[in-house]
Amino acid sequence: MNQFQPVIPNVYTLALPLPFELQSVNVHLIKLDDGWMLVDCGMQTDAAWQMLEAAVAQMGLHWPDIRQILLTHMHPDHMGMSATLLELTGASLWMHAVEAKHLEIVSRGARRLPWLDMVLTRSGVSDELQQSMERHFQQVRGNFHDLAPHRLLHGGEQIPTAAGSFQVLWTPGHSPGHICLYNREKQLLISGDQILEKITPNIAWHPNADTLADFITSLEGLHPLEIDVILPSHGTPFTGHRPWIANTIEHHGERCDEMLRLVTGAPRSANALVMEMWRRKLSPINHHFAVFEVLAHLEHMQRQGRVHALERIENGVLEWLPGEGRGVHHAAG
Repeated sequence: MNQFQPVIPNVYTLALPLPFELQSVNVHLIKLDDGWMLVDCGMQTDAAWQMLEAAVAQMGLHWPDIRQILLTHMHPDHMGMSATLLELTGASLWMHAVEAKHLEIVSRGARRLPWLDMVLTRSGVSDELQQSMERHFQQVRGNFHDLAPHRLLHGGEQIPTAAGSFQVLWTPGHSPGHICLYNREKQLLISGDQILEKITPNIAWHPNADTLADFITSLEGLHPLEIDVILPSHGTPFTGHRPWIANTIEHHGERCDEMLRLVTGAPRSANALVMEMWRRKLSPINHHFAVFEVLAHLEHMQRQGRVHALERIENGVLEWLPGEGRGVHHAAG
């Protein structure tokens, strides 16, 4: 549907098109006592802009009616049109303080993570594949903007709306400052990319962090909540967060076990593990995501003492082996 769809009274959702496999990303419109709050902004493409502009008009709204823009996190499909919308609406921008810091690192580093090339090289990714990844990311990087949030969130805040109060939940893992919004009265969770019905979100390695442990801890924090409706960033509203959480934690445990089995057979780089664990040819962007997800699992297991890494002297690639031993403390350096 090309218009905002009601979820509960005063909460609406709209699926905007994406130019890659996920196909669409949801943005949400929530009525405030005075104006509206837009949760996430979609990707910066002509198709997404035309659909959003038409849907806002169909709601009988003008851009200045949007008083707040909240980003669940700073990935391109969630923040792409934020700079344009902030200028049009005059709205205040809200995001988690940790995510704002992460965005600053990316947007002021030529829209690239400063350690990206080193990590891929040490993971065993060829120069040719790295160049192919870079070409495919060119369009995506145009969606990062150097933003200055008006309000930095930390988790626990209550946002009053005409649909009741939404509590800000800090759920790191998929991104360092990812947040969900929970309406206890309506038992509604706006889950961002934390919980997605048909897929598991990408968990990527970051320096000095155990992102997989962060993600699992975040899921465990959501488990006891009473939730009737999950409003995700991709796909349609659904229910059943507790079995989803249990299945997802089990899935990541199985992936760790699979990696351990493979490196027990012979030392392997992170890129070699990708080639064995994904039994189909991945696009350059998805290969990039897969490498960083493997690194997140290896980092998690290294901290548990289940694997360790040794550096090949001739080319600096890290190879992973089972068990404790001398090696590199962090997965990529």
